[in-house]
Amino acid sequence: MSALPNESRLSSDDRYELASRAVMQERQSRPVHFVVLGVIVFVAALIFLAVAWRHNTTANNKLVHNRVEASSIERMIMQIGELETAQTQTTGDDIFKPIPDILTRITRVGTQVGLENELNLPRNTAPRVTGSARLLSYPYTVRDSSLERILTWIQQSQDQIPGLLIREITITLNAKSWLVKVTLARYERVE
Repeated sequence: MSALPNESRLSSDDRYELASRAVMQERQSRPVHFVVLGVIVFVAALIFLAVAWRHNTTANNKLVHNRVEASSIERMIMQIGELETAQTQTTGDDIFKPIPDILTRITRVGTQVGLENELNLPRNTAPRVTGSARLLSYPYTVRDSSLERILTWIQQSQDQIPGLLIREITITLNAKSWLVKVTLARYERVE
């Protein structure tokens, strides 16, 4: 049984209007504009997030680069400080300072040790220059009955002349004496 009386039948225009109103009411009750607004805000947030992430990555790379540079600079500052400290603490014994009377000193050491034969001046060898340093070589041929005296002469020459090195040594025993061919060398700063 129906609660509506039979006289309440609607005309087709009324039904069409009622259906139109129902469709309009249904559209109004759907929050489509909120969904569209939410999607727009979400897309804007994703764009902002991508830009911020890229900016953060660039800033992080710069930070790492700056940290590496800072540690390198700190290391260089420490090395400069150590060099300055070492320079102020030097006692004046510069092993690379040129010694003009080096041959006289070597001969004097030979006399102090008591070599039997006087040391002859070594033959002239051209210094080998590399950058701001030069290598000077002094080849000697020493003949003595005692090998110990010759080796003592070499050792004391190294002790008394800063930076003096043995570059080459050949020891030969003859019938009554030792023959030692030794090349002494020294690096000097070019001034």
